[in-house]
Amino acid sequence: MVEDTLEAPTLKGNITSFFLIGCAVGAVLVSFMADKLGRKKSIIIGGILFSLGGLGQALSPSLVWFFYLTRIISGVGIGILSMVVPLYISETAPTDVRGRMISVQQLMITIGIFVAALINTAIRAAQQGSETEWRLSLGMQVIPGGILILMMSFMPNSPRWLEDNNKSEAALVTLAKIRSQSTTSPAVASEYNEIREGVEYERQIGSATILELLKPGIINRILIACTLQFFQQWTGINVILYYASDLFKGMGFDYATASTKLNIINAAINIVGTFPGMYLIERIGRRRLLIFGGLGMGISHYMVCLFIGLSKGGNSSYSFGAVIFVYIFILFFSSTWGPVVWVYQSEIFPQRIRAKGTGIATFVNWTMNAIIAKATPLIIAAIDFKLYIIFGTTGITMAAFCIAFVPETMGKSLEEMETLFGSQVRIDGEQGFIQKSKT
Repeated sequence: MVEDTLEAPTLKGNITSFFLIGCAVGAVLVSFMADKLGRKKSIIIGGILFSLGGLGQALSPSLVWFFYLTRIISGVGIGILSMVVPLYISETAPTDVRGRMISVQQLMITIGIFVAALINTAIRAAQQGSETEWRLSLGMQVIPGGILILMMSFMPNSPRWLEDNNKSEAALVTLAKIRSQSTTSPAVASEYNEIREGVEYERQIGSATILELLKPGIINRILIACTLQFFQQWTGINVILYYASDLFKGMGFDYATASTKLNIINAAINIVGTFPGMYLIERIGRRRLLIFGGLGMGISHYMVCLFIGLSKGGNSSYSFGAVIFVYIFILFFSSTWGPVVWVYQSEIFPQRIRAKGTGIATFVNWTMNAIIAKATPLIIAAIDFKLYIIFGTTGITMAAFCIAFVPETMGKSLEEMETLFGSQVRIDGEQGFIQKSKT
């Protein structure tokens, strides 16, 4: 379609980065949409945009601009979903399993990547070299998008969003329904009262504004969430996922092996690595996983660089060492920074600014994602395997940041985050500020 009009590195970078630009736009839009329309409707809208974009790509005429436009539309849908789905889960899951429930989202993502790798391999084998190959691969996006839209239509709204929008009776009924108990259950009544009191407390503070994001007790959460999302992209995960075939080819493997066998194993390990994180997130906590993951990923990248360097001396067996450490990196990421960053940002903000706070952090994620995706083909061409040194250094820096600045949130209700992070708020027009103490 467009191969004749663009150089290969530029084409690959554009196809990926236009999609990611759309994701960044979607993350900004949903920070307002999720409060106005609710979490449920926002998820449905995200699914519709993703499906329409996928259909548009599959049916795209031989026009570069039209293909890029449909990539952006799909990206907007994914940007919406990437922010609002963890938000929805965090507001509906019980406190003691909230982290694990949000981690299930990461598991589903990794399963989707694996299934996509299998499908693309089958399509490549059947339609290799034809235009149908890429059209069919992109058109398959409509299927999961349609399933999401259908299934979400049967899901309830978030009880916290309902309470925040003066729908108290609906909030109580919904909470009882998702806890599989009656509205008179003591456990449901206790949880509902905590939600109601949290919402009332925030109403006393005042309406959520952009300026409120700069207040003490809030700005620190914004900075932590944005920094975590920044670092998540600079782990190098999406470089490996987007350009795995090129990276494996650069290690000395032929195209068939790099694009099929090694890629499928890569996706399978991504799934397997999610399970330790799901188990450990409610046992050793978010902070320890982030520290451990940063160190593990950093060392893995250094080892990849070492083995590729050794293979350049003529001993191709070292290439297998590089591949093994790529897989070890994937294990560390999928069990730590993959799910934990999304868990952490979805639970640290007050209800009144939760959508805006998570939206800003998600915007940082997708913006960094787009920049890295656009630049990676050019960087690989310029510095080759030394790219892994950059990502390795990032991993060590990430661990140090978490040691210094990231408090543990395991076991804390969403309403208890005010105390954990500390905030200065003006109550009922009083002249003084009330300081919530840190723990």
